[in-house]
Amino acid sequence: MTDRRRGGGGSWLRTAAVLCAALSLAACSATDTADTTDRTTDVTLEEAKAKLLALQHEIIGMVPQDLVVSLFVSDTSSLLSCDGENQKKWAGTGQVELQPGLDRDKFLDDVRDRVSGQSGWTAKDGQDGDGARTVEILHDDGTHLIVGIWDGPESLQIDGFSACFDFPEYQYGEKY
Repeated sequence: MTDRRRGGGGSWLRTAAVLCAALSLAACSATDTADTTDRTTDVTLEEAKAKLLALQHEIIGMVPQDLVVSLFVSDTSSLLSCDGENQKKWAGTGQVELQPGLDRDKFLDDVRDRVSGQSGWTAKDGQDGDGARTVEILHDDGTHLIVGIWDGPESLQIDGFSACFDFPEYQYGEKY
């Protein structure tokens, strides 16, 4: 049986499906209660988004340049709800299509170890819905990233969710 979620090109439809799958995975995969609790911080939308994107870009920067075929990073997104009516979080996706040759386990080990050494961050091995290895990254403020490598075409996938922040003026569907 072909794994359709991991196959296909880099169309916007695939990206939308990836984000929806990641949202479902993030909501259902955590086993630690602390990992699933939305945390509201004193950060703004811009600060929360910048923090997530900075770590995402750091991880993307770990990929050897000779293995990069293409790169996609979402820099705008609708907001997701947190606990509380006026609390939101920003969600983003980064994807690097790869040439064959990346040592997946070593790369994921390097991501886990590098992030674990940074103040406020924890990283642990996990699995996606298909049993493939991922690295789950969580900051003390609730920022959460899921890093994995997909087949067909081979690609590094990073799905992220910022810390929660107050944003009462949000209108459903607006992108930031």
